[in-house]
Amino acid sequence: MVSNARPAEIRERILMAAAIEFADRGYAGTSIALIAERATTGKGQVQYHFNAKSEMAVALVREAFSRAPFANLLDADSVHGLEAVVASIRSVGGAFRDDVQVRAAVRLMREYHLIPATLPTPYLGWIARIGALLREAEAAGEVRQGIDSEVEAWHLVSYFYGVQEVSNRLAGRDDLAERIEEMLVRALATLGATTPERYL
Repeated sequence: MVSNARPAEIRERILMAAAIEFADRGYAGTSIALIAERATTGKGQVQYHFNAKSEMAVALVREAFSRAPFANLLDADSVHGLEAVVASIRSVGGAFRDDVQVRAAVRLMREYHLIPATLPTPYLGWIARIGALLREAEAAGEVRQGIDSEVEAWHLVSYFYGVQEVSNRLAGRDDLAERIEEMLVRALATLGATTPERYL
């Protein structure tokens, strides 16, 4: 049992080290040697688990964008409609600020042209989830009738991405939570939220 767990633990340690390096230095500035040093292992061990630096990049992006908070992040029985949209945006904001694997994935997506591999397409699952929640919100009378949920979901995710990017550039995301709240005030007005104060 221990022998089976050990390689998995080493692989996770390597991926976490890679995430820190990619988030701090970017793809071009990160090397196998730096990852091995941070993971406190040898370059050979890194290359045993990952054939190339690009393979680590793909693994990090895939894991970051396929798990919470980007996929079906909330228990469907606990929150619905507009409440779930707001919770989703706040949750993703927290991940962008606090989760080094997410920060690494976001930076790698920005630098996709430097990576000799096809990265997974981000945000599609999140856009679809928000679209479904907006349909719930419309059916419940929480937003104005007749919105195009798919279009609004696309714009909400795009709006969020721009907010976090400017926050990252100007404040290292230290003000991201505050900027998201400002974004939500504007977004709820655009959606015609019937009781915006309930969500803010």
